[in-house]
Amino acid sequence: MSSRMLLLLLLLLLCLPVGAVRAEVEGRTVRTVDLPETARQVVISPGGRSYFVLGAEKLYLYSIDGRQIGSVEIGSDVVGITPQSDGLVLLHRKGKQRLEYLSLDVIQQIDTTDSPVRGNLDAPVTIVVFDDFQCPYCARLAPTLKKVLANNPQNVRMVLKNFPLSMHRYARAAAVAAEAAGRQGKFWEMHDQLFANYNQLNEQKIDDLARQIGLDMKRFNEDRKDAAIQAAISRDQEQGSALGVRGTPTVFINGRLLRDRSERGFQQVIDAELAKLKK
Repeated sequence: MSSRMLLLLLLLLLCLPVGAVRAEVEGRTVRTVDLPETARQVVISPGGRSYFVLGAEKLYLYSIDGRQIGSVEIGSDVVGITPQSDGLVLLHRKGKQRLEYLSLDVIQQIDTTDSPVRGNLDAPVTIVVFDDFQCPYCARLAPTLKKVLANNPQNVRMVLKNFPLSMHRYARAAAVAAEAAGRQGKFWEMHDQLFANYNQLNEQKIDDLARQIGLDMKRFNEDRKDAAIQAAISRDQEQGSALGVRGTPTVFINGRLLRDRSERGFQQVIDAELAKLKK
């Protein structure tokens, strides 16, 4: 061994930490996901809420828990992907001196069976709102939704889904009250009063609002104890979680997540959906 090699070995030994401890690492499979085809690349989105699977000619979108959200045809010449967000992916195509940004517009299938509906029941455009009656942002959105319905009386209906957040002490009680009021045909009257008083809600206030809208209080209190109402609210929450709902309000228009919740933002998407139906 040359003196130079001996010197390098000595330097390496000197760089080792004194008393270094080696730990054993154990691995275990916690989940498996069956893919529709062999993956050429798998990349998690920057937000960590979804991941993308590059197949032979398709790009698949999955929720982080392994549920396939959907797929889109991209061709066989894509050699790599770089997600920019949950809904934007950079495509690298073979032999091309350009990059392509692919926007993904996910259309969710939302079960609205037995949910409260406001507006024309047969309207071609459905707005689904995941709401919390103690949420200030939901309360601020309520007047906008009324305007949107008033501006589109034949073309739009609104469906409410309960999504009470654990941080709001009386949100679930308010959701139960609205559903119980619905059994007397006054869901939307209770809905409006709850949002008008969102920052004052407690058990007494909920009772006062029920009296104000003229509910049969004996029946109202009995219905609030019905386990079926609790189960319906839990189903809404489970469905919302599966759709990626994390906060309130979350709005979908014909299954598309609405990001601009201004009156103008609503109308643009509604008009686009109506234009598709005319083609």
